[in-house]
Amino acid sequence: MRPVAPQGSGPAALAGSGTGRAVVGAACLVTTLVPLGSTSVAVALPSIQTAFAAEAGGAVALVTAYLVVTAACQPIAGALGDRWGRRRSVLLGAAGFGVASVLAAAAPNLPVLGTLRCVQAACGALALVNAAATVRTAVPDDRRGRAFGLVGASATAAAAAGPALGGGAVHMIGWRGAFLVGAPVAVLALAAALWGFSADARAAAPARFDLSGAGLLLLLLGGSAALLSASPQLPVAVVAAAGAGLAGLAVWFVRHELRQPLPVLDVRVFRIRGVVAAGAAVATGNAALYTVVLAVPLLVGTAGAVGLLLPLLSGASVAALLGGRLSDRWGRRRPAVLGAVLMTVPAVLLLAVEPGRDRLAAALLLGACGVGQGLATAAVQAAGLEALPPERAGLASGVWSTCRYLGSITGASLLTLLISGEAGTGVFTLAAVAGALAIAASAALPVRPTA
Repeated sequence: MRPVAPQGSGPAALAGSGTGRAVVGAACLVTTLVPLGSTSVAVALPSIQTAFAAEAGGAVALVTAYLVVTAACQPIAGALGDRWGRRRSVLLGAAGFGVASVLAAAAPNLPVLGTLRCVQAACGALALVNAAATVRTAVPDDRRGRAFGLVGASATAAAAAGPALGGGAVHMIGWRGAFLVGAPVAVLALAAALWGFSADARAAAPARFDLSGAGLLLLLLGGSAALLSASPQLPVAVVAAAGAGLAGLAVWFVRHELRQPLPVLDVRVFRIRGVVAAGAAVATGNAALYTVVLAVPLLVGTAGAVGLLLPLLSGASVAALLGGRLSDRWGRRRPAVLGAVLMTVPAVLLLAVEPGRDRLAAALLLGACGVGQGLATAAVQAAGLEALPPERAGLASGVWSTCRYLGSITGASLLTLLISGEAGTGVFTLAAVAGALAIAASAALPVRPTA
């Protein structure tokens, strides 16, 4: 075990050091758990549906529940990490993710599988958020963009590798293999965190955990996702009534959190420009990317989707490395705006393309979208985590990550409404609009750290 960092140590002491590299390397491995767990299991949904004689909605709920629980647990995970210690939180999260993955592979029925899927998501959130918070506090601001570029590239690479790894595992041993994919990665992440992350101090006598706030947040996010996905089949009056109910629940949640000494999500941070701008930028950018990733296989089929999604995801992964360097050199705002523009323009051009027929044009434009997303990611993440002081890095990381997954949930929930034949007009319209909103949000980012 590495010792507790002495009082005189800090980010400056870690600049370019072996410790700093170990932190970033461990964070990269830990960050792969959640996206790998998402995309590796997605390809197994047809096999799961057949194995348990389930409705299509029951199998798809494994994806939606994973996203909702991940999003809801991230601010909780950040607050816990600020109090338990981030190293301990990462270790618990990585270990729990690995155990849940193995148990999910042995699930006897769909309800048990769904429960373990939620446990997997909660543990992944605990590890992911606190790994990012550790990077924020351990790496100095003039190198932080590059660090987050590496972390973002690792996440995108894991998401891109998930379908191939999951598909291969399903081919060899059935749907259970898709869940086993994450287990060895969790072991590697656990070992890297044990070595790379130093023990940190925990807050003395933490306040009572806000369990009711966590429950309200889960209800709010889950209800919103369910309403978005079901709204095309529901009468307008029912949608309006449900929307009003969710708005009332949101007001209740905010008032509840304002009264808590240790809120699960400190809503006061949304008064800070950097938090709001970074959250809006990542939510809109991720809504565009995730919707396209889910829609392309539906538009062109699984086999044809590989040639279209590979440029998108590989472009995002490689460009994240450059985006991190640019954010250290130019500041956070310019790379974020540039990336959002490069994501939006190809999305507009895709409105005139049918991916099923114009494969080359679609692949080139999707690759350009991926490059834009990658350029922006590190700058937006660095700005979001720098918006709060280092001692609140866990909360900042949790809020930023929750906004990211809110974008994914919105896109996934609207998917059935957006898909129409092979044209994909609705999908690319959403991507273009979300990209334009990301440009506006990125323009409001601080240039350099504000906390």
